[in-house]
Amino acid sequence: MTTSNEHADPSAQTEAAGMTLQTDEAKATAAQITADNAALEDAYQAAEAKAEVTTEQASQLAQATEEVLEEIKEATEQA
Repeated sequence: MTTSNEHADPSAQTEAAGMTLQTDEAKATAAQITADNAALEDAYQAAEAKAEVTTEQASQLAQATEEVLEEIKEATEQA
């Protein structure tokens, strides 16, 4: 005796297989996006850290320049 499951529509099986492929592709795409986002976050954090260092260096340079200009001004006034 056969059951209705044994006479399943072949097109339904093909559609199910297609859905599995789409799901696998979607999972792979989602995994790639997640990896890309993590890499971008790492790059952002590195850039932010570099910007902080650069800002501090610029501040130190501005302070040193100000001190040198003050010394030049004092030397000019004494001359």
